[in-house]
Order: sequence, then C-alpha cells, then structure tokens
Amino acid sequence: MSAFIRNRKQRIFTVLREYGHLLVGNLLVALGFDLFFAGNDIAAGGFGGLGLVVSHYLPVSVGTVVFVVSVPVLVWSFFVQGWRYTVSALASTAAFSFFTDLLAPLPTLTHNMILASLCGGGLYGLGAAVLVRGRVSGSGTDLLGRLLITKFRVLTLGTFVMLIDAAVILLSVFTFGDLETGIYAALSIAVCSWVTDACINGFNKAYMFQIITDVDAGTLADAICERLDRGVTLVPARGMYRREERNLLLAVVSPGQVYEMKDLLRELAPDAFVVLTPASEILGEGFHGVDVTVPVKNLEH
Repeated sequence: MSAFIRNRKQRIFTVLREYGHLLVGNLLVALGFDLFFAGNDIAAGGFGGLGLVVSHYLPVSVGTVVFVVSVPVLVWSFFVQGWRYTVSALASTAAFSFFTDLLAPLPTLTHNMILASLCGGGLYGLGAAVLVRGRVSGSGTDLLGRLLITKFRVLTLGTFVMLIDAAVILLSVFTFGDLETGIYAALSIAVCSWVTDACINGFNKAYMFQIITDVDAGTLADAICERLDRGVTLVPARGMYRREERNLLLAVVSPGQVYEMKDLLRELAPDAFVVLTPASEILGEGFHGVDVTVPVKNLEH
C-alpha cells in the first residue's frame, strides 16, 4: 500500500510539474506577443502571427484564430505523439489563446522596432524552451515543429520552427504592405530560434576527458568514481611512436568538475596525456538531456 501511495504522489507531482511548465511557457510567449509584437504589427511567425494577420481582415481575436487553426495539427499530434501528449497540446493551445486575449489590453512597452524584436523574440524562445524541457507541447509552430522533427531529424527544433514561421512572415508582408516590418519579424524569429536551442542544449553541457597514461587504470578510475562520482571507461590502446601498450580512460564530467578532474590528474597521473573536449549534449545516467526527435508516446513505454 505504501508503494502505491508513493507512486500516486509521484504521478501527481509529475503532472503538476508538466502543467506548471505548460502555463509558464505559454504565459511567456503571450507576454512577448502582447507587449512587443501586436502593437508593432510584428507577425513573428507562429499561429500568433497568423492570428495577427487574420484579425487584420476579420473581427476576431488572435486567441480565437490560434485555437481554430490548431485543430488539424492536434489531430496529427494524436497519431504521432499519442493521446497523452495531444491532451497536453490541447491544454497548451487553450492556455496560449487565453493568455493572449487576456493580456491584449496591456500597453506596448516600446515602439522601437529593434528592441521590440529582440525582447519579444527572447520571450518567445524562453517560453518555447520551458515547454520543451517540461516535455509538454506548445501551441502553433512549436507543436508543428515537434511533430516534424520526429520525421525529419536533419535539422534542430529551432530551425524547423524558423522555417515554418518564415511562411507566416511572407504572408504578413503582403497583408501589411511593409517589408521593413517583415525584416524585424525575421529578426525576432532568429532570436527565438537561438534562445530556444541555447536553453535546450546549453544547460546540459559537459566535458569529456580522454586520458592516456601508464598509471594503473584501476587506481585512477577508482579515484575518479569516488571523488567526482563519475563513471570511467577503459579502452585498450597502443602508442604507435614507441609501439607500447597504454591505458586510455574516458570520463565525462560537468563544467563545475573540470578543475577537480585536473587537480586529481596532477596528483595521480602527472605525466598523463590528456585531451579535453566540450560536449554540447550528454544522454545517460548522471546527465539529463532532452531528445526532441523521439515521439513522446515512445518514451512512455
């Protein structure tokens, strides 16, 4: 019974965490739209940008447009990502539509187009990253990008979103008849793409040590495991200059452990030949990466 209660509590915590990410992420995106984009006619891609274009012709709110055009994408999400993710996507779409219309009366903070592009794009990218790291879907092109990347893994999530949004920018240029505004919208999308990728990959940086030494491999590996709590892999190697057998140890550490590793090597293997390589994303025990190319329904099994 106690195990059942613990599992129940863990499940509740997980759901609360996911929907917390969902609300915060969509609130950030809606703030970027209402505070910087809407008042400057910057249709910075997304279904929000599409809603801005449609509302120019029809007396409907941006939130209403976003919700309506999201329906076919949600249907696709059901078949690709599964019903759990699609329910999350539906909730995310509803949250963005609600926050966008709720915050619409807020004043535009700046009419400087460069500042509006940078600040709005930054909020968009930050909101998208919050949604991805929470493994919940965003609305609009974020959702569409998450679906496309499961089929075409040659590009990053931020690049997919940028390409989709480019079509919305072109539509806005024809609608508002202002090429300059379209350029600022493109700047906003570039900022959004950079911030999204930086937040997703940047928080999971690590460094790989390749250590070539004559020191006993077991002694050195035990010290790394005990002091740094990191695993070590031994690879048999042969130095081709002297034709001697050597030990090649591989160890991945967090940025904060780099100097600890260097101190340890100076102490135990001062003559070791060491190659230090940065790694932008590490998946596995001890490191928590976000693989956005895998459909969420496949991760639930």
